[in-house]
Amino acid sequence: MKSALFRLSLILLLLMVAGCERRQQITLSVDQAMAVVDVAATEDARAEGLMHRQALAKDEGMLFIFPRDEILKLWMLNVHMPLDVGFFDREGRLIHFLTMQPDGGKTIYRSAAPARYALEMNQGWFSRNRLSKGAQMQISRKLKNITVN
Repeated sequence: MKSALFRLSLILLLLMVAGCERRQQITLSVDQAMAVVDVAATEDARAEGLMHRQALAKDEGMLFIFPRDEILKLWMLNVHMPLDVGFFDREGRLIHFLTMQPDGGKTIYRSAAPARYALEMNQGWFSRNRLSKGAQMQISRKLKNITVN
């Protein structure tokens, strides 16, 4: 009985681990500012975003990659910390950034122009690093090779 229960527990654990999506983490730069970010390049990963996280390290965040240029729309559903989001075009140029407040997903935050990337960081990150419209995100080969869907 004990070995059957052990085997069942092991099978359930393996199924749970197999179902977890592992996010890729990369280091990127925007002008002189460095950040370590989780990459959200699938529809599911973008939908989950930073939900349920309580905090981010100083230069940690999430980079959302979209399959095509469009007006991007984000919300703060189940996000518990204020964030800045920067919207970047397909060449990695900063279009603009804004601050998002936790509000249970009531507010929809939009890019001012079609964008390909959205970079979410702790509130104040863009200002602290003196980033403004036109700042350049380095799009590394590793970033270009990520499958987006």
